[in-house]
Amino acid sequence: MIRYRAAVLCVLGSAAIAAAFAADSPAPAAAEAKSTYSYATNGVWDNQASGIKLLLDKSNLGGEELEAAELTLPAGTNVGSHTHQSVEIIYVVSGTYGHEVNGKLYRLTPGMVGIVRPGDHVRHLVPKSGPAKLLIVWAPPGEVARVFRQGKHVPVEPVPEAKSLEP
Repeated sequence: MIRYRAAVLCVLGSAAIAAAFAADSPAPAAAEAKSTYSYATNGVWDNQASGIKLLLDKSNLGGEELEAAELTLPAGTNVGSHTHQSVEIIYVVSGTYGHEVNGKLYRLTPGMVGIVRPGDHVRHLVPKSGPAKLLIVWAPPGEVARVFRQGKHVPVEPVPEAKSLEP
């Protein structure tokens, strides 16, 4: 579990840094910027029908550098070839994930990362043996609205501030 958390933090941190350096638009003036940053979050919304839980976007990140989501793909999933407009970083949390990029197939298992650059042709495949749970980071944002706009999104409850770490 510690290895998983460290890897997730590394992926999210690296994506945030890369996105900040790659941002094309200037940052808003400090006086104009409204901070919506969340120090702790359960995410933004959950769409169980499509298997996606939006974890980070401008509403809780406090900026427009990236989006992050947890995606559970059912056994036997075969998402046809498509392209993204953002860098897509995929971290495998559980299961086996088939990551096909530009005709080359990679078998990713927990702890492995797949990367897609804008313009790459990608397919997402999951063997019939079981589902795959993925953490996906897109930088810059926009892929969630483009790809997952249908279905009912249920807002996720905020994380309350704790008085201690003990229950």
